[in-house]
Amino acid sequence: MSLFTKAAVGAAVAALSSSASAAILTHTFDLSGAVSEGSFGANFMVTSMVHNFGFAGTVIMIEWDVSFEAFSPSWMSEAQMAIDSAIDTSLDADVNPGAFGAANAPGVFAYSGMLAANTASADGIIYLTLYESFDDGINPDAIYRQGSWFKVYFDAPGAVIPAPGGVALLGGLGLIGAARRRRG
Repeated sequence: MSLFTKAAVGAAVAALSSSASAAILTHTFDLSGAVSEGSFGANFMVTSMVHNFGFAGTVIMIEWDVSFEAFSPSWMSEAQMAIDSAIDTSLDADVNPGAFGAANAPGVFAYSGMLAANTASADGIIYLTLYESFDDGINPDAIYRQGSWFKVYFDAPGAVIPAPGGVALLGGLGLIGAARRRRG
């Protein structure tokens, strides 16, 4: 490795180290086609999605934009979404469509919103569970329509992300290295 290349790599590492910041990580769960069947913790609760952020941290906010259809005799107000740090713990954040105007009747309901959360996750694994507040005994109780999503914002103090300038610097070094290899 030439002296020029060593100096450039050293400068890139220094830039990344000084411009790195704690990460706010996000993950979007695509709910299109997901179903809701049964009460929380029921044996046939069908939809529990998992994402591993890979770092310990805290869910600081959740956001959603959903449209679903509740089938008779189930009600639109019964279709719930829960975010947990472990599937067998008490609910950390619960989204109830009844609070957003969903009727106590079957039909189609669409709503969006955001909620501040304080869901600690020692292992960085987050669970999203779709369930019913009342078990009507039908399967499925509701189905989420195309384009429905649920987004998690996760504060991961242990994760470090490079600032955009540091990423650009590394990309530039890659181009310099490629050009030097072609000439040599």
